[in-house]
Amino acid sequence: MNNEKKNKLKMRDIITLSIFNVAMTIIMLVTKMCTMMLTTPAFDYLFYVGIMGLLCAPVFVVMSNKVAKRGTYLITGIFGGLFITVMGSPWFLPVMIVVGIVCEIIMIGQDTYRNPKRNGIAYSVYWALYALGSAIPMFFFKEQYLNSLKESYTEEGIKTLVRFYGSWDMLLLIAVITIVLSAIGFIVGKKLMKKHIEKAKLV
Repeated sequence: MNNEKKNKLKMRDIITLSIFNVAMTIIMLVTKMCTMMLTTPAFDYLFYVGIMGLLCAPVFVVMSNKVAKRGTYLITGIFGGLFITVMGSPWFLPVMIVVGIVCEIIMIGQDTYRNPKRNGIAYSVYWALYALGSAIPMFFFKEQYLNSLKESYTEEGIKTLVRFYGSWDMLLLIAVITIVLSAIGFIVGKKLMKKHIEKAKLV
């Protein structure tokens, strides 16, 4: 009973998660803008989620170790879904809630957020599912989705989108790239936390 009570999020935890998630949302927004403006569409589709996972990792590592309670991934998923909702895709919010729940299942147990292996696996799964979730419209409401893009995408742009998010070989490649970059980010984030945050006794 005491452990159950200890694992429940308090208002202070929710505020902490919100502050850190706002920081990650800013990183995600800047990353997406940079990959869209400075790279080719192919590079953008293949790497942008992985780069988000790489750059957000140090923030997430500190946040998850500071709060270290059940619900951390779910709240992060909700923020991720709201970010894409603001970008014009409200269908992504329920997807990210499911992603958050999947990661919460991975994290079942005591002190798992302070277990680098378990937390690192869940973190990579989170971003891989985030990337794959972007392909859902291509498989469930493709025609309606592509029609909604005609005003903002060129014909060539739509073809490129279909190539990367409408084929399993490209989705597998995107998932692998995302997992690798997220894992690297998590390892770097853990080292930075040990070197700076833990020494300053902030976690």
